[in-house]
Amino acid sequence: MRQGLSIRLTLLATILALATCPPGLAQEKSRALLGTWEGKVTFGESARASLVFTETAGALRWIYSFKYDPVLWGDAEGTVTSFTPPALQLSGAWTKHAVSGAAGTRLRFVLAVDGDQMKGTVTAEMNNIPAEISLTRKK
Repeated sequence: MRQGLSIRLTLLATILALATCPPGLAQEKSRALLGTWEGKVTFGESARASLVFTETAGALRWIYSFKYDPVLWGDAEGTVTSFTPPALQLSGAWTKHAVSGAAGTRLRFVLAVDGDQMKGTVTAEMNNIPAEISLTRKK
């Protein structure tokens, strides 16, 4: 009788632990990012930038675009790797870029989210120099 009770208690504790695990909570909090964020990225001069968050099959994905001028622009995509508010980390790769050979190289974002504002850095593997980025949720 006692053995059956201890098995049930162990099973209940396991279910409770899984139901409240941080990845599940982080995933739910990350959904608050869904939508379009617009602003600027600064690498010497400022350029228009946008970051769009979507959810596909339970995975949170992003698409990033910037454009300095007709000859310097880039598009990238990737996944949300960590979101423990306010800290947000993204990882991905360039899908298209004005610089020859840049497509396929990695980039990462380290951001702080404060309501409808997002600030931090984006670092491209091709030069490993952080660029400041500041975005606002588009309404």
